[in-house]
Amino acid sequence: MPVPPEEGLPLKWEVPLQGEPNAGIAVADGRVFVADRDFLNQFDRFVCLSADSGELIWQMIVPAIGDLDYGNSSRSTPLVQEDSVWFQSAFGNVYCCRVKDGQLMWQSNAISQYGAGRELVWGLCSSPLLADGKLILNPGGPKSSLVALNAQTGELRWSTPGNDYGYGSFIAARIGSQNVVIGHDKTTLGAWDVATGNRLWSVTPEESEDFNVPTPLIDGNHVIVATENNGCRVYKMQDLETGPPELIGRQPLLNPETSTPLLVRGMLYGVSEGMLYCLKVPSLEIVWKKTATAFHSHASLMSDGERIYLVADGELFVFKAASDRYQELGHQELYRPGTPIYSHPAVYKNHLFTIGKNQLRCFDLTGAAD
Repeated sequence: MPVPPEEGLPLKWEVPLQGEPNAGIAVADGRVFVADRDFLNQFDRFVCLSADSGELIWQMIVPAIGDLDYGNSSRSTPLVQEDSVWFQSAFGNVYCCRVKDGQLMWQSNAISQYGAGRELVWGLCSSPLLADGKLILNPGGPKSSLVALNAQTGELRWSTPGNDYGYGSFIAARIGSQNVVIGHDKTTLGAWDVATGNRLWSVTPEESEDFNVPTPLIDGNHVIVATENNGCRVYKMQDLETGPPELIGRQPLLNPETSTPLLVRGMLYGVSEGMLYCLKVPSLEIVWKKTATAFHSHASLMSDGERIYLVADGELFVFKAASDRYQELGHQELYRPGTPIYSHPAVYKNHLFTIGKNQLRCFDLTGAAD
């Protein structure tokens, strides 16, 4: 991904959305997938657009009535693989659609079928995860803290008991010879066997009441997590027979509420409380820090290995990766400054896709400097 020129990245196209999406953008095979809401806030609107023009290819509009904190829009990034795309609403509705025409292949509701059936507050926020042909969801029921469905049919493969759900997504990893999923429930960090759903280990942090929103990261045999009450931590994973991971690094100053840090070439980058941090891994020693008005809340970070791209509050910051100081390479206003951007951007074939409030924009990176 190149550096924006002085005159800024050109806007290739812009499409108004009906709601103000929170879910990340997914782009694959020339198509853009967005989880939107309708004008009246009564329906989920899942759309497929042309990545080249923004033209609507298909949409699926389904009832989803409720009243959640921070709006009723889906929080889950659409998941695309080959000819299927999976959407998940904030109310737990899961839809598997055919990519080419949006035909509904199957649907389920993770909360009503597998959860506790309780009143939702923020809704189901994690994104669906594919692992070994299974669609992993976390409805948070006492008998089904996590469930695995057949990704192509929606049939239940396994269900595992445990705690209520957290608000972050899970990741797939390999520990020794075993495929696992790692993530948070309401109170703990854990790993589960993909084949059986058995919980393999559990870590309870010192401070309670974390919402557990940021997604964990994997770096070899290290698990990196960051939450608002316990800060950033690095755990060294043991053999499964040995027990839970060992805490080997901690940095309390990087304590994001919602923003997931980014790991690039042994350095961890993250935003919290008005500050951008660069930390060494695994010690989490501060290498440098940078303040900016846009860094006060949520930020999305991406990288091409040489540069870091940070999108926050309507602005794009580009800076050098793996450096001993903050070296800004480019800066651009993508929207009016101060515009919240909770939807994670996407990069596809020299194009940057972003959502600010109800505007989906595609910026052309072709003419930007390398």
